[in-house]
Amino acid sequence: MSKSYIELNNEVMERDDNGELQFNSEKDKEAVKRYFIDHVNVNMRWFHSLEEKIEFLVENGYWDSELIAQYETGEIKTVFKIAYGYKFRFDSYMAAFKFYNNYALRDTKKERYLERYEDRVSIVALFFGDGDVDRAVSFVRLMMEQKYQPATPTFTNVGKDRRGEYVSCFLLECGDSLNDINMMNSTARQLSKIGGGVSVNLSKTRAKGETLKGIEQVTSGVVPIMKNLDQSFRHINQMG
Repeated sequence: MSKSYIELNNEVMERDDNGELQFNSEKDKEAVKRYFIDHVNVNMRWFHSLEEKIEFLVENGYWDSELIAQYETGEIKTVFKIAYGYKFRFDSYMAAFKFYNNYALRDTKKERYLERYEDRVSIVALFFGDGDVDRAVSFVRLMMEQKYQPATPTFTNVGKDRRGEYVSCFLLECGDSLNDINMMNSTARQLSKIGGGVSVNLSKTRAKGETLKGIEQVTSGVVPIMKNLDQSFRHINQMG
């Protein structure tokens, strides 16, 4: 019985005769291959043609119809053909896992993958092309040759009808008063709701163990604030 991709991935780090950990690239290649055979391919929704794929994804609210409408069908096929012509293969199991776990479009039940890597790159290229197929072709080549990689929210959300924001991160400042902290918490939750990444500058808040109202060792520092934010983002997360 062949090993699973998880078992193979667990074997990529081996100790040599000197006890030093070494990366086993062959095991990693086996893990990638097994991941596609046992997981990706069996959970992929297949289409007979690109036209069928586009029609299904647009009509069912997966791809943005306005983006697709910017191009003729032949132009879209050109971009996708170029992407698939590279015969791209993931270099490692973790790279493949990361893409299909975090970036690839899936159905509403999260049961089927609706995009391969080439599909995601192509739809992002069409977005950047903004109706200009030559510009879209330039972007699809840049991404397939891995000379350019959009930020995570952009690469994840572009082209999707139901999506989060394209921006990487909103930076919030937080003062030291309770009102400041409450305002920052509320704003962070609202940004997470619309799918934006959030970072917070907490350098203005008092450190742990500082004096408050003449009493020493009172303040609790930034960790409780960070824990509160962590719980908020876990609860209020809309595709960011």
